[in-house]
Amino acid sequence: MIIQIDGLDRIIHGREGENLLTVLREEQVDIPAICGGRGTCGKCKVQVLSGEVTPITSKEMELLTPSEVERGVRFACHLTVQNDIRIRLFGKTKDTDRKSKLMKLPQWCLDTINTYADKHSENGYGVAFDIGTTTVVGLLWNLRTSELIHVIAKTNPQRVVGADVISRIQYSMKSEDNKNHIYQLIMECLNQMLYEFGKIIKEHSLIKRVCIVGNTAMSLIAQNMEVSQLVKPPFPKGIYKSQQCSGIETEFSVSDETVVTYLPGIGGHIGSDITAMIVATDIKNHAGVTLAIDIGTNGEIVLAKDGQLVSCSTAAGPAFEGASIRFGMRAAKGAIEGVVIHGSFVELQIIEEAEAEGICGSGLIDAIAAMLDIGVIDETGRILELAEAVAAGVSKVIATRLQKTPNGMQFVLQYRYAKEPIVITQRDVREVQLAKGAISAGMQILMREMGITKDSLDRIFLAGAFGSYLKISSARRIGLLPNVPLEKIHSVGNAAGVGASMSVLAKPYEEECQVIAQTTRQIELSMHDSFQEEFVQCMNFEKMKNE
Repeated sequence: MIIQIDGLDRIIHGREGENLLTVLREEQVDIPAICGGRGTCGKCKVQVLSGEVTPITSKEMELLTPSEVERGVRFACHLTVQNDIRIRLFGKTKDTDRKSKLMKLPQWCLDTINTYADKHSENGYGVAFDIGTTTVVGLLWNLRTSELIHVIAKTNPQRVVGADVISRIQYSMKSEDNKNHIYQLIMECLNQMLYEFGKIIKEHSLIKRVCIVGNTAMSLIAQNMEVSQLVKPPFPKGIYKSQQCSGIETEFSVSDETVVTYLPGIGGHIGSDITAMIVATDIKNHAGVTLAIDIGTNGEIVLAKDGQLVSCSTAAGPAFEGASIRFGMRAAKGAIEGVVIHGSFVELQIIEEAEAEGICGSGLIDAIAAMLDIGVIDETGRILELAEAVAAGVSKVIATRLQKTPNGMQFVLQYRYAKEPIVITQRDVREVQLAKGAISAGMQILMREMGITKDSLDRIFLAGAFGSYLKISSARRIGLLPNVPLEKIHSVGNAAGVGASMSVLAKPYEEECQVIAQTTRQIELSMHDSFQEEFVQCMNFEKMKNE
């Protein structure tokens, strides 16, 4: 069967009865499928221009608008190939400079590395890899001078099988072929980076050390290991010893003698990226109480007090990645990344100042915070109806953006000519409440374990790419971060990459990672007596004193 993709000038072949999304994935066609093809995210839209396809499903009828159904819009994961078809893709976006902050290390990181790194007499280079669910970062270092030579950030190619960790775990477990496929995807990405680094230093054999960190699933997949142990609690306590081997024992494009090290994770879904973050931020040795958070599909949280460390991982879900959000999308051209509502105006910040196509995680948090501030969302998360909002003092111009639909209330962020308006729906608000409720509950339980309250926190470190672009005041407003003075909250960027780099440059840091992994206490939230009660309480929004 021939599948012609309109606009790409590309023809691919599929077998009769084969799932369309599966065919597109196998042919490396870039199509959003945040849920991994489970039919729940509504992002793998295609328009069927010609050819016979399977009948529309009830799930598609629920998620598609009447106008989309009329135009032949379908979800690729719901279609099977019946005969030759011609389709048009939606939502194909180019990567933007959103990775730029991951490609620049803060001065504190460079100062720390230069102060404590070994000074090697031999010439050579080291590479640190941070394998994130969304982005993979590689850092090239001069081992003799501890100079950062180059940084590369690429979109994790595994996104073709699912945007979140759970989707990839499920994909890997389906078959041995799937397990090998998802492994090869990441290895090709890492080797491409090594190739690019090799061109810079002129000789691949000069790469003497490679160090890899990532969340538990990404680390296991990168070692072609089984991920089934991460499916349900009780989760394993993790790989406590650093896994070290020579280049000849791996599929890395390095010399046979290159030392390849996988840093240890703490346990369960708390991986080596968090171990590296702890080492980079040195929170174990900070005076007072420090809370460190890496917000993503799984929000990893570490609390440090008097040299003691306690950690947890929260299943926040992929809402901040755009999944299950009506107009959710990743941070790419056309994504709303910032929202301000003042007076009668809604001001949007759009990536690359393009026409708005949807909203990414930072914009979603901004929008919810702004809607809370003007009073169109109450503390339970309910979007008010127009008359209620006006009675509560909301500007009539703003209140007209409130629309009642068969699926509940929604708020219009932007009207569009000849297109559906971009809206925040009641379901979107609930998805954010689930995500922030899980993370907030995790923080509350860790603080209770340490016998402190938010008022005892001396500082909060926000790590990772998402934290770099997040408006801290908005995150605090919705309860994603504790309600503490803003000056206590600091974005520390790609701390995991920094920790991996420190381990490449200085053996004591690699040893410190081992100690951290062994001594950090892990709280398994799903088995904690108070989690469900805390989670329910944390789902609500805080009522501000001036409300």
